[in-house]
Amino acid sequence: MRSNLAVTNIERTFSGYQRLISATDLTGKINYCNKEFIKISGYSEAELIGSPHNLVRHPDMPAAVFGVMWGYLKAGKSWMGIVKNRCKNGDFYWVSAYVTPIFEDGRLLGYESVRVKPSREQVERAQRVYDRIRSGKKPVSTQRRLAKLVSGISVPALAAACAIVAINMLPSLLAQAVVVALIVGLGFWSISQ
Repeated sequence: MRSNLAVTNIERTFSGYQRLISATDLTGKINYCNKEFIKISGYSEAELIGSPHNLVRHPDMPAAVFGVMWGYLKAGKSWMGIVKNRCKNGDFYWVSAYVTPIFEDGRLLGYESVRVKPSREQVERAQRVYDRIRSGKKPVSTQRRLAKLVSGISVPALAAACAIVAINMLPSLLAQAVVVALIVGLGFWSISQ
């Protein structure tokens, strides 16, 4: 990972209407950037063009995040994520990035990144996840994964218990109607998840 000079604790923001756009060649060197990206980065266009895009990488960003991003891009797929970037003077700014491969006549030419202002909730969630990754922990705690698993199986388990009770306690035709209603209800429940 590129080590970019000193950082400050000063966050810079930009308008929710702005789009920070850049494009790179296959090696990640910037070959296009719009004025909004130039302005917030603090670099001049001349400093950005031809430089590796990781020039703006903030040291708080776990390398694993970019590993996942490059895995998607090299497979010809787009990637989205919340990224903390570093300005030339060490300040930082958060972006919601959409990075996509650029193809022409089926040939990969490079990559384009369009970034918008993330919500405060997205930033806080990303910061928590990145802090966990940098401290050597899994991105999501075991407790949260377990809670998600339990919430995911509790409704189907309850439906199965109701079906067993219906089959054993109700007349055959009524029990069949209850089981069908439970199956349909589970279908709607699974769609809403």
